Amino acid sequence: MSVTPIPKLPQHKWHNLEAIPIIEADEPLHIIPDTKKLKPFPIYFDQNISHAIDVCVARSSVVKKLQQAADLLPDHLGIVVLDAWRSRDVQQAVQTEIGDIIKSKYPNLSMSDQQALLAEFVAPVGPNFISPHLTGGSVDITLFDVKTGEWLDMGADFDEPTERSYTHFYEDQPEHTACTNRRLLYSVMTAAGFSNLPTEWWHFDYGNPLWAHYNQQDHAIYGAAHWESVAS
Repeated sequence: MSVTPIPKLPQHKWHNLEAIPIIEADEPLHIIPDTKKLKPFPIYFDQNISHAIDVCVARSSVVKKLQQAADLLPDHLGIVVLDAWRSRDVQQAVQTEIGDIIKSKYPNLSMSDQQALLAEFVAPVGPNFISPHLTGGSVDITLFDVKTGEWLDMGADFDEPTERSYTHFYEDQPEHTACTNRRLLYSVMTAAGFSNLPTEWWHFDYGNPLWAHYNQQDHAIYGAAHWESVAS
């Protein structure tokens, strides 16, 4: 398939997502399968993040679209799923973790500037706010070599709170390996129907308000989902 440059999209405002209507599709959450070209690696469980679960789960259509995206890749490459559905408890733990990294990395920033930077990389937590991952419509992913199992160079670490994580960051460095790899990931995911969060090369959405915002849909089809009730 053709691989094109990644557009520079504006950063959304989280509060604007709350105004997007949700017409719930009532799709269940499913465990993302482990196949030759699709590998779950629940990274927050691996990092001992509080309340993280040991599987990656997403809405049924999201799982199918992930498989479609993986099939669009060259035969030697596949997709690693690092995270998908995420509870409010895990969202809070991730927000605290990234917030601490920002405080340590940028001690000279004011508190308000630190919070603004945090908002670029982690959705807010609240009893009534439906974060993208809570819907089961968000996935955090990267590419891997099917033969060696090694993850490809994407030019910034997962959850790295710096400008290098902006999806388009390497577009002015087309000779960089990360530029090629990001373009490939972006191309197969958008071809499968996902949208991308511009501040995070690894984050893609389908069906939730963030997807509706970037795809200019008049409503979302996924609201809050609950893995515990499905699993019980």
